[in-house]
Amino acid sequence: MKFLEPNFDMTFNKVDKFTTEAIIEPLPKNFGHTVGNSLRRVLLNSLPGGAAIRVKITGVSHQFSTISGLQEDVLEFVLNLKQVRFIIEDDKEAKVKLSVTGKKTVTVKDLQLPAGVTVIDPDKVLAHLTNAKSKLSAAITVVNGIGYVSAEEFMVDERGVIPLDASFSPIQNVTYSVEDTRVGRRIDFDRVRMIITTDGSISAKNAVKGAAEILTDFFKFLQNPVRKVEEKEVVPASNIPDGFIEDLELPTRVTNALKKGGYEELPDLDGVTLADLKQVKNLGEKSINEIVKKAAEKGITIEK
Repeated sequence: MKFLEPNFDMTFNKVDKFTTEAIIEPLPKNFGHTVGNSLRRVLLNSLPGGAAIRVKITGVSHQFSTISGLQEDVLEFVLNLKQVRFIIEDDKEAKVKLSVTGKKTVTVKDLQLPAGVTVIDPDKVLAHLTNAKSKLSAAITVVNGIGYVSAEEFMVDERGVIPLDASFSPIQNVTYSVEDTRVGRRIDFDRVRMIITTDGSISAKNAVKGAAEILTDFFKFLQNPVRKVEEKEVVPASNIPDGFIEDLELPTRVTNALKKGGYEELPDLDGVTLADLKQVKNLGEKSINEIVKKAAEKGITIEK
């Protein structure tokens, strides 16, 4: 028995910077809702995107704190941070830094992005510093994901780290309607008209293509339901916590010496030896012993 074969066109018409109209026609009668609804659900819930999942702010122990010289409270800053859209080239967690001082408007442009990470809207405002002595420093963890994930999934056992709930989907909104269309003398065909709004990290055309590939893979599995056995890669867990050198609570002179020597964050101490510390200017034996002691309290071992 011969089944229905697909034979239709797709056109994409730009509405504005983030919104596109997609038209699919002609489809067999009743296929309009089948195609439109399936694509809409996958577009909204199953495409990957990048978002912040944790933040550690220097001098802040929880999200209900306030920071001297910061117009916003920490909760408002965190809400602004969650709206930042990241494009991350691989599926590994990436670390984004923020370190600003003085009176200024802090925007996404002030984020220090590692290789392989970019942002969509660099002019988006994150916070306002109100005087010359104001300071805002933060370490932000970003990663690719799918759908919505609650903050509980990103909790870690480290003091001062604030987990964030994340909406990873690059698709902000999708609506569709089904209309009648004509092919020759026949009028019993469907036209699907979709309005797709993205966050700018993906085009509507590529989003529809990605959604179609996901649906295709699932329907192929219905044809041939053979489960894949995947080998899980064992990744050794790092004992080095996130955070800044200030978190060691060393004397200011020692902290400044470490920072001038290139040790600004706790992960910078990974693999450091006593010989390395002795090369840091203005660090004496007593100071080095104190660094070793404080680092050990954080689970960081300074090798001899």
